[in-house]
Amino acid sequence: MTRQTFNVERKPRVVITQVHGDLQVRTWREQAILVEMDNNAAGMQQEGNTLTLIDCHGNLKLTIPRDAALRAMNVHGDVDVEGIGQVELENASGDVALREIGGDADLENSGAAIELTNLGGDLSVAHAPVVRARHNVGGDVTVNDVQEVEIETVGGDLHAEDVRAILRCNLIGGDCQVQGSTQTEVVVGTIGGDCKVSGAASVHTGNIGGDCEVNDVTEDIEIGYTGGDVSCKGAGGNVLAGHVGGNAALRAIAGSVEVGSIGGDLELQADFPAETRTRLIVGGDAKITLPENANISIRATVGGDVSGRGISTSRGGNIIRLVYGEGAARLDMNIGGDLLLQSTATPRSASSMGGGSWNIDVDVDVEAPEYMQESSWSDFGHEMSQFGRDLSKLGQDVGREIAAAFSEAGWSRGADFANEMARKAEERGRQTQRKAEEQARQAQRKAEERQRQAQRKAEERQRQAQRAHEKAARMNIRFNEREWRLDPGRLERIREQARRAANEGITGAFEAVERAMSNLGVPMHPATPPPPPMPAMPSAPPTPGASTPSGESQTSGQKEMDIEQEREAILHMIAEGRVTPEEGDLLLEALEE
Repeated sequence: MTRQTFNVERKPRVVITQVHGDLQVRTWREQAILVEMDNNAAGMQQEGNTLTLIDCHGNLKLTIPRDAALRAMNVHGDVDVEGIGQVELENASGDVALREIGGDADLENSGAAIELTNLGGDLSVAHAPVVRARHNVGGDVTVNDVQEVEIETVGGDLHAEDVRAILRCNLIGGDCQVQGSTQTEVVVGTIGGDCKVSGAASVHTGNIGGDCEVNDVTEDIEIGYTGGDVSCKGAGGNVLAGHVGGNAALRAIAGSVEVGSIGGDLELQADFPAETRTRLIVGGDAKITLPENANISIRATVGGDVSGRGISTSRGGNIIRLVYGEGAARLDMNIGGDLLLQSTATPRSASSMGGGSWNIDVDVDVEAPEYMQESSWSDFGHEMSQFGRDLSKLGQDVGREIAAAFSEAGWSRGADFANEMARKAEERGRQTQRKAEEQARQAQRKAEERQRQAQRKAEERQRQAQRAHEKAARMNIRFNEREWRLDPGRLERIREQARRAANEGITGAFEAVERAMSNLGVPMHPATPPPPPMPAMPSAPPTPGASTPSGESQTSGQKEMDIEQEREAILHMIAEGRVTPEEGDLLLEALEE
């Protein structure tokens, strides 16, 4: 073994051109460099405060001052460096471990994983399979052509280009810029500045202090909280955002979109596939571009005007329902400003409430989807308010989950980390969907209960009306200090029995009943006249010279004869059971009136 010491001044520099084994670097308090090698080196040269080691055979161990800088090239084994001021490493075949580095680290062309713990300065990594940084990187981080990147905390900016599989980071103090691929999972807990992601399989972020721009994502996008503007162009899955402080521009979205609150304006262009639900709460104006042959139902409360093809309103305060196609997709919105709907077709059904005038050219007025009919606007408002409250905590939830995952993981769990975040994101989506479905079920139950109550009230009103009608038609007759209660059915039965009695030969039965009822004050109505009476036998001619009664005497006698005949007819009806004795008494007393 070769062992040699070189005295140096403060902040020395060590340059190694090649190591055919492992490289290990430790620190001590001596102002010197201790070189220990298994075999000899082709050369060791000290020029001022710089020591150069050329073509070291076997393993190499250096003990140097803490403020020293190391530049090593072409290390064929592993690299293990701890406690020095600065590291530059180029072409390392084995694993690289850097711990407690006070300044910058610049690493290029590593054949195995790079693992760092606490780096005080900037980190630059190019062409490596895996980079993992535990605890803090105090400055900026730049990575290029790396399969997996996992960094717990970045004090400055993060710039990652050509990250092919995974990028995950708990905290970035500055800006974050990521350029990935269709296979890249991007997971970032908190970003102090702006965030830009171009190309990814999925994106999950907790809190972003500035603006957020995400483009060309093949699956889902989840953004918890954004203080500035949000721009998304190209998402193959769903978009979920808790809060957007500024404007939001969402274009070419294939799945559903849910945004808990947007402080500014919204521009949305999406496919709105069938059976998906999009919910939006917008403080400013909203411009919604519907796909060709749109198949969507829209519910919205709009503070300003509503306009679109075949649609116009003036003045604010509109509550609208629109159906395009069969209404298979759902779009629910609270819009503080104006709403512009861009579509190649007019809606097939529309309704509106509010203070503004409403003009619409409807293609075919079709029935609204069932969920629209069953839910009231108060239910809709409550549902959207609850939705906004639920998503307002999304940034905190995602950030907390990512921080907890780093804390629990220690060193990386590999793909399990991204899979866990994706699983939790999917679970949040399912929870949101379950809440929406439960709210819809509650709204449906309330609507059904309201419908049942309305039906019960209508039936009760109908019963009350029927009772009032029956009561109005029922007669209480007081006659000769006696009182009878006769309803229409009973009166009609007595009349009918009188008709039958007359038809069956009881002379004067019908006239008797009608006369009695007339005397009682019972309303008369047209009835089938009784059959004509049997012809009487001709009377003998008057005896010549006999006196003829006066006309008044004849009339009085005829009336007495008619009443007597009618009394006998009623008695016959009582005897035959056509009327009850009580009814017969009433009719007989009424005939005497």
